[in-house]
Amino acid sequence: MTLSDTPDFTANRRLIAVALVITLGAWAVLAISDGDIAKSLGDTDDAMRLVIVRSLLHGQGWYDQLVTRLQPPEGIYMHWSRLLDGALASLLWLVGRVTTPAWAELIVRFTWPLLWIAPAVVAALSIARSLGGRLAVFCCAILMLTNTQLYVQFVPGRIDHHNVQITMAVTAVACAMARVQRTRFAILAGVASGLGLAVGIEALAFHALAGASYAISAALDPEEAKPARAYGLSLAGATTAFFCLQTPPDRWSLSFCEGIGMNLVAAILVAGLGVAAFATWGARAKVELRFAQIGLLGASAAAVYLAVDPACIRGPFAAVDPRLGPIWFNNISELLPWERLWVLHRDSALITIFMSCLGAAAALMLLAIRWRRWDRATLLAAALVLIAAVSASRAWRMEDYAFWYGVPTLAAALGWLAERFFRGTMVATALLSLALSPVPLAVGVDAALTAIAKAAPAQSHAAPAAAKPAGDQICSDVALYRPLAALPPGVVLGEIDLGPHVLANTSDSVLAAPYPRMSRGILGGYEALGGPTALAQARLKALNVTYVLDCRLNELRFNPAGFEGDLRRGRIPPWVQPLSGPGDPMQIYRVRP
Repeated sequence: MTLSDTPDFTANRRLIAVALVITLGAWAVLAISDGDIAKSLGDTDDAMRLVIVRSLLHGQGWYDQLVTRLQPPEGIYMHWSRLLDGALASLLWLVGRVTTPAWAELIVRFTWPLLWIAPAVVAALSIARSLGGRLAVFCCAILMLTNTQLYVQFVPGRIDHHNVQITMAVTAVACAMARVQRTRFAILAGVASGLGLAVGIEALAFHALAGASYAISAALDPEEAKPARAYGLSLAGATTAFFCLQTPPDRWSLSFCEGIGMNLVAAILVAGLGVAAFATWGARAKVELRFAQIGLLGASAAAVYLAVDPACIRGPFAAVDPRLGPIWFNNISELLPWERLWVLHRDSALITIFMSCLGAAAALMLLAIRWRRWDRATLLAAALVLIAAVSASRAWRMEDYAFWYGVPTLAAALGWLAERFFRGTMVATALLSLALSPVPLAVGVDAALTAIAKAAPAQSHAAPAAAKPAGDQICSDVALYRPLAALPPGVVLGEIDLGPHVLANTSDSVLAAPYPRMSRGILGGYEALGGPTALAQARLKALNVTYVLDCRLNELRFNPAGFEGDLRRGRIPPWVQPLSGPGDPMQIYRVRP
C-alpha cells in the first residue's frame, strides 16, 4: 500500500485556512477550560488594566495617566500603553451600545485575547514555511494543535499586554523572513515592531534581531537595499507616532528602563534611520566596510540608549527600589529562573525546559545541515530561538517567545527528519511531530516523576495538606470583595496582590499593589503588616489606612509573627474591629479611629 504524502499548505490561502482551523481549535479549548471569566477578573495586571480602561471611559483624559487610587494621596503614573487602553475602551463603548455595561465588559474580556490568536498563528506558520516549506508547515500545524501552552497569554479575560506583544513580535519576524514582496512586508515589520515596543519592551531583543536581518541582507545583496530602507523608515516613523500618541507631551523628554521613553525612542531613531541610510548609500561600499558600518550602527543605537539613561545598563528593572527585592520583587513568579521554578512549579519548569531545549536543538540542527548555504531565515530563527531559550532560563515569562519561535523552528527540523527517513509520508510525519511535541513530553515526564515519588518509601511524616475551600475559591474571586464594596470607601491595606482586585471590585483606594513605582506604599504596608502588633496602630494611622484585608486562602506573605500573623491567629487588638464572619475566607478589619 502506498502511503500518502503530507498535504501542501504552503499556498497563502491554504496556510490561512489551516491557521483558522488551529485558531478555532484553540478557541474551543480555551473556552472550555478558561471560559468562566465572570468568577474572577484574572490576574493582578488584568484587573488593573480594567480599572484604567474604566477610568478612561468615565471621562479621564487621554494623557492623564495618574492613578490616584493607588498609593494615596499622591497616586502613581502607570507606564502601561495608552494604545491598549484606548483600544479596549473603544471596544467596550461599541459593545455597550447594544448591551449593558456589565455584559459589555464580559464580552470584551472574553473576545479580546482570542482575537489575537489568528494573526499570531498565521505568522508562526509563515515562519515555518520560510524555514522548511511544505513539511515544516504540516509539522508546525500539529505542534500548534497539541501545545496549548502557546496560548497561555491568550486565554479569555487576559486583557494585559502580553498577547499583543507576542503577536507583534512574531509578525515582525515572519515579515523579515518573507521571500516575496519584501518591501511591503518590510513596512509591515516596521509598524509591528513600533507598535509592539510601544506596548511593552519585553520582546526588544527579538525586534532588534529582525531589524538586524534587514541590514545584513542589504549588506550581502543589493536587491535587499529597498526592503531595508523601507523597514528602517517604517520603524522610525511608527515608533515616533505611537510614542507621541500614547505619552503625555510633558513626559516626552523622560526616559524609562521598563518601558518606552525618550531613551528608547532615540535609540530606535538612530537604528531605523541608520538602516535606511546604510541601505541607500552605505551598502555600495566594500563588503568589509559594509559590516563595519552595521556594527557601528548597532553600537551607536546602544550608546544613545545608555547615554540618555545610564542606569538602564542594569536592565529593565534598574529603577526598582532595592528594598523591594527581598519582600516582593525577588519572588515574582514570572521572573523566576529555572532552578527556582523547578522547586515551586515543577510541571511549569518541565514545560519551558523541554520547549527551550528542543527549540535550541532544532536550531542547531538546522545550522549544521545547512552550513554550506545558510539562508536569512535559518540564521534569524537560530538567533531568536537561542536567545529565547537563554531568556526563558532566567525569567519564566520569556517562555512565551521560546514557544512562538521554537515551535516553527522545531517543525522545520522535524520536516527535514521526516523527508530524510520517511520520505515525507503523512502518517509517519504526524507521528514524529506528536512524539516530539514539547508539552505532552513534559507532562509525561512530570507524571512519571510524580509516580516515582509516590512509590518511594516515605522518609518522614508530613503534615496533612490543608483542605481546599468550597468551590476552589481563589483570592481573585469577585464574590470575595462584595462585603468590602458594601462598606464606605476608604484606604485598604492587604497582601500586595490583592490591591488591583480591590480597585476593580470596590470604590476603595489601596496602599500596596504589585507595581515597582509604588515603593512607598509597598514598604509602608510591609512594615505595618509584618512588624509587631504593638507598632501597627501608629503605622496604619500614619498611612491613613481604613481597612486591613486578609485573604486566608493564601499563605502569609509577610512575617507570620507580625501583625498580620496575629490577626490570622485570632489575636485581635482592641483598636481593630472585625467586620467578617469567623469562617469567611476574606477577612475585613476596620482600623478604629
